[in-house]
Amino acid sequence: MSHPLMCWDIYLDALNRRAELSKDLSSIKKLMIKNEWGASTTFIDNALIWQNTVIIVTDFNANVVFATENIIEMTGYQAIEVIGKKPTMFQGEKTEFAEKEKIKNSIIQEMPFETLITNYKKDGDTYKCHIQGFPMFNKIGKLVNFVAIEKAA
Repeated sequence: MSHPLMCWDIYLDALNRRAELSKDLSSIKKLMIKNEWGASTTFIDNALIWQNTVIIVTDFNANVVFATENIIEMTGYQAIEVIGKKPTMFQGEKTEFAEKEKIKNSIIQEMPFETLITNYKKDGDTYKCHIQGFPMFNKIGKLVNFVAIEKAA
């Protein structure tokens, strides 16, 4: 006999996920405070906790300043290995030009984007990556970071 899912089960699942991801969640909160993001990070927390996504944060020059620890599962790279590099490190010969241009233009225009793109793992294997990108502005409206919520498709 199966039992219906209880609210308590959902709460405990979220509590356990928060505990597992506490280092990443704390780092995101520190970035938010340091860069005075004018927007809430609830959508980032929810994407990480409920959707098991990878979060990558770049500065306004597109250099990676933060990546969640679970990036290794998707790309083969440890978070520390991507810090200071550009997300283009995941692109290669089979990466769709139109999608690269879409991302580039969105960043230049400081606009959100969503795409499905072919990326490369550390070992050279390809994978399809669903990316949602969001510009993060400080309290006076200056672009300070871009947040990418990514998941292997």
